[in-house]
Amino acid sequence: MGSIDKTKLSSGKILKAMRSRFGFTQKEVSGVIGISTSNLSSLENDKRNLGLELAAKFSILYGVRIEALIFPGGIEKMKGYKSIVKKVEKLKAA
Repeated sequence: MGSIDKTKLSSGKILKAMRSRFGFTQKEVSGVIGISTSNLSSLENDKRNLGLELAAKFSILYGVRIEALIFPGGIEKMKGYKSIVKKVEKLKAA
C-alpha cells in the first residue's frame, strides 16, 4: 500500500481500497465472502467490526496477510500492547 499513512488506516479503508484495486463490485465481493452487500458496505465504512472469520476470507480473496486487516496500523498500535510487552518481559526475566 505504498506511502499510505498507517496511523489513519482502518480495516474498512483497506477493504474498500483492495476491492477498488481489483476492480470488484460490492455484489461480487459479498457473493464470494458470503455476506450481504449492506454488511460489506458497513465493513468498508467502519460501521461494523471485522471479525476473525471474515478477515480470513478477505485475506484469501485479496491475497493479503490477515494481520494487515485485523491490525491495519500494525499490532504495536493495539490497545494495551505496551502493557502486555512489559508483562511478558517481566515473566521471562523471572
